[in-house]
Amino acid sequence: MKKIGNFLYGLMFVLFFRISSWLCSVPMWLTLILHFVIGLSWKWFIATLIVWLLAGFIRYLLIVFARWGGNSEMPERENKNPYSHKNN
Repeated sequence: MKKIGNFLYGLMFVLFFRISSWLCSVPMWLTLILHFVIGLSWKWFIATLIVWLLAGFIRYLLIVFARWGGNSEMPERENKNPYSHKNN
């Protein structure tokens, strides 16, 4: 249960920064402005919003999967460095 909580916490963190990222949200804001200026359908705004949030979610999943693959335990090796203080 703790892993699911950590996953959701990380997802909320990533989505918060995804929403606060103005550069990535330009297509969404353009469709919203075009709705008010030329009467573009709300469907275009909602579609760009969903694609924008979905891209952030997929990016977060890729980061999570990369982290899971990088958590393999390495066996402890003997220190062969002659200049190390631990080596006698």
